[in-house]
Amino acid sequence: MNELMRANLFRLKRDKVFLICWIAMVVLSAAALMNGVRQCRVMGAEGYQMELAGHFFRLVPALPVCIAVFTGLFLGTDHREGALRNRFVVGHSRGRVYLAALGCAMAGTLAFVGAWLAGGGAAALLGREYWHMEAGQTALFVLLALASTLALSSVLTAVGVLTEKKSTAAVASILLTLGLFLLSTWIYSRLQEPEMDTGLIITAAGMEWGEPTPNPRYVGGVLRQVFEALLNMLPTGQMVLLSDLAAAHPVWNLLSSAAVTVAASLVGMALFQKKDLK
Repeated sequence: MNELMRANLFRLKRDKVFLICWIAMVVLSAAALMNGVRQCRVMGAEGYQMELAGHFFRLVPALPVCIAVFTGLFLGTDHREGALRNRFVVGHSRGRVYLAALGCAMAGTLAFVGAWLAGGGAAALLGREYWHMEAGQTALFVLLALASTLALSSVLTAVGVLTEKKSTAAVASILLTLGLFLLSTWIYSRLQEPEMDTGLIITAAGMEWGEPTPNPRYVGGVLRQVFEALLNMLPTGQMVLLSDLAAAHPVWNLLSSAAVTVAASLVGMALFQKKDLK
């Protein structure tokens, strides 16, 4: 197991896709926070108060893009030229091979989260007077971002290891991530719909508020509870909540991420045990 991890980490340090994604994450995070500091100063000069933390956590949804590209291309190469079978020939079990791949994917995820924290954190220091979120809540939100990205990486590890072609693995990982994000965004937008609509109407006296009417897009009852549970359980749902500073149940989110990580790892390992490696 240690030999497999060392070999994977050696490959990771030399992987061009990983390095490009890591550098891009640092630059994007720093640039976004510097722009956020500029906006906070402009609005402060006008007498308005802005929260810099919103700009920082708004970048969380960019992490899965790097993770999806990295895991798909990095893990997808193991099927090429019989690399996986060579590991079995020298005595490694399928379980150890899968766990080594999972460990490497999580190491890459930790590096991307570190890039986000380093780039954004350094830029945020320039405008620390605009950071109004308490330290405890900030630490909890950062921990939630880490847990949700690790949960997603465990799901994408299964995709990468079980897919035989590198290009197919990359496309599958990206499409799955985008699909989960679209689903999470749609659920969140539906939950934001008000129960009653009050539109503006034009009268002889000018613009007036109309009578409240039921909003047909409002989600209530059991379906609302299902939507809320899905949004808080899905890793991408947690990222959508973080990007809007709307993670109201961070402890529940952390437990959900841990459950997704364990479940995805066990299912992926079970499927890998039965996979016919050509």
